[in-house]
Amino acid sequence: MKYIFLLFLLVSCSRKDSMPPLLFEKGSAFVINGGENSISVIDTESFEEKGRYYFKNAGNSFGHHIYFSNDFSKFSIAFPEYDFSNGHGGLHGASVKGNIGILNLSDQTEKIIPLTFANHNAIFSPDQKEIWTSLVSHSGKVQVFDAVNYNSIKEISVGPDPTELIFAKNGDLAVVASGETSFLTVIDAKSKVIVKEIKVDPFPTNVWPGWNQATVLVENSNTKSLNIVNLDDFKVIDFIDFDFIPGFVVYNSFLSELWVCAPKANKVFVYKKNQTEWLKKSEILTDSDPHQIGFLKDGKTALIVNQKGNSVQVVDVLSKAVKKKINIGLKPNGIAIWE
Repeated sequence: MKYIFLLFLLVSCSRKDSMPPLLFEKGSAFVINGGENSISVIDTESFEEKGRYYFKNAGNSFGHHIYFSNDFSKFSIAFPEYDFSNGHGGLHGASVKGNIGILNLSDQTEKIIPLTFANHNAIFSPDQKEIWTSLVSHSGKVQVFDAVNYNSIKEISVGPDPTELIFAKNGDLAVVASGETSFLTVIDAKSKVIVKEIKVDPFPTNVWPGWNQATVLVENSNTKSLNIVNLDDFKVIDFIDFDFIPGFVVYNSFLSELWVCAPKANKVFVYKKNQTEWLKKSEILTDSDPHQIGFLKDGKTALIVNQKGNSVQVVDVLSKAVKKKINIGLKPNGIAIWE
């Protein structure tokens, strides 16, 4: 019996040692699975899940949205101690902490920065010297940390319930929509001072990058609308009124289209502008709760992350046909692509 046990140990160790290490490398899409605090690594040629990285130090939290540093050496992820797949309403009147998670890709070391309240996303500044995040509370804050020593640099007071924070104008500006206001807040990234509050539709949900550095897209699930904002003159320059509740919005430069997640309808709607207005041109049936979309760099392939379907769907941009479904981790909600 002793020899059988020893043989089992030898075979087990041999199999473990022979397994290829999980590589964070080019030619991959990385999806954060909030329900299990893992990253699914998907090959962008075979569209197979190559492996899954599980965070060791994230605690009782919900990994939310994932971003690369500019040199693709690190990930930044929000780890609120709240499940955002249930919506934001449960945060009202609650005392819920948050965290910033940093993963170094070369040695897979983790750093967790604790926060006083739940955060929506975390991003590196374009020069990689800072990490910015927003706290989704009624006393809304944007917090800035040093990206080397992780010390707090600045706390900026913004409107209540700020959500996704992004950079624009080549990193000169940071912008965030505060859900309990009617404004998009514009912050000078160098001075960390608010330079403009841009009037948008009431109770905006999120802001996303537009088709150039001076354009951002303000999504509103409350008024079922999208405001397109020009940051050169700080004005809304265009809009779309939807007949569904919108979620994440992304621009596809290959076909000059806007792809809009409709999480309640389990669809992605595709819009294109004619001479005067944006028209709904196509719809894509998705798995449950489409939450984010990533395009490969040629713009011809889309990856749709379905939060409650626990899947990623591979879509041909020209035909709008779903080519493949990839089953991944629990409650995926964000994607970052490295090509």
